[in-house]
Amino acid sequence: MADRMEVAKQFMALSADRKFDEVGALLADDVVASNPMTGAVSGKDAVMAGMRSQPEMPGMTITWSDPSAEGDTVSSVGSGLPFGPIKMTLAFNADHKINKIDIGMGG
Repeated sequence: MADRMEVAKQFMALSADRKFDEVGALLADDVVASNPMTGAVSGKDAVMAGMRSQPEMPGMTITWSDPSAEGDTVSSVGSGLPFGPIKMTLAFNADHKINKIDIGMGG
């Protein structure tokens, strides 16, 4: 699980820094991402397009809790957003690539 915890930390840091090419290297080709604002998106290209299209939010920083393992997934709670905390859960394939990203409201 240690490898997956490190991948999760890298994913959060690289996403926050908008280093999308490096984020893409962490994703499986068949990744599925879902969140309450945009619904589900399938495939690395579609997920990356969605990430790149998110507007920058100057002055707003998400602070992520240390990730925790829950079975085969890694989760973290982010705070600092005007609408409250969000929870991100990542699932992985056998190669430690992220194949599922679930983002939900609340912690």
